[in-house]
Amino acid sequence: MRTAAFIILLILPFSILAQDYAKLGQAFTDGNTSAVGKWLSPLVDLSLEGKTQSLGRGDCKSKIQAFFNENSPRSFTKVHEGVSGNDVHYMIGELSTSTGIYRVTVYLQKSGEEFEIQSMEIDK
Repeated sequence: MRTAAFIILLILPFSILAQDYAKLGQAFTDGNTSAVGKWLSPLVDLSLEGKTQSLGRGDCKSKIQAFFNENSPRSFTKVHEGVSGNDVHYMIGELSTSTGIYRVTVYLQKSGEEFEIQSMEIDK
């Protein structure tokens, strides 16, 4: 019985995060900057088509909105997800837009009870 409880406690955070990845993927599909913004940490490293900046949450949302305005999202497909040795969770996906397909890589860390995006890369 203890083994089953341990396994459930071990697997539960990953299943919850998988559901959250689906919500984040839907936010990319919809081009919903507000929904993506809910995931952002107070300071985010954003790499947008090769230009990397450390931005506050508001500035990062503005850059993402500008990207969505120029590249109207059509769909998002999660390609891979995992956890690094430093307990950094990541998701890699493909964002289909009006101007082509972009590879999106998101790195998240747990902050309290929530996961926050620490870094995001969007490249063609």
